[in-house]
Formats: sequence, structure tokens, C-alpha cells
Amino acid sequence: MIEVVQDEQTGFFRVVTLRGETLGIARTRPAADDLAELMLEAWEEALSAAAARARLKHGAAIIEPR
Repeated sequence: MIEVVQDEQTGFFRVVTLRGETLGIARTRPAADDLAELMLEAWEEALSAAAARARLKHGAAIIEPR
């Protein structure tokens, strides 16, 4: 879903989507890797929270979030 790539011009590391959109920039690979991992964790937590809130409102009408 996201990956870390090194910017050839600056030498910095970009966290990007598969479509190439930049989500964040870091000076080191370990910092960029951690940022990417934490962004993925936050995304998963946000989806779970949204599904739970929708289920509270709509019950069994929510089958499965994707």
C-alpha cells in the first residue's frame, strides 16, 4: 500500500503511495521505514474504528469493511 523510496535529487527518503503520492519525507531510511509502518498501523486502527462506529449505527447492515 505504501513504500519508501530514496529521492535521487535530495538523498532524502519519501514514504509514497503505490500511485507515487508523497505521504512523508525523512532524512534517514530507518526514520522513513518507521514512519511508513506507523502510518499503516494508524490506517488499520482508523478503519477498525470507522467500522465499529458504523456497526453501532447500522448493526448487521455493515457486513465487512474493506
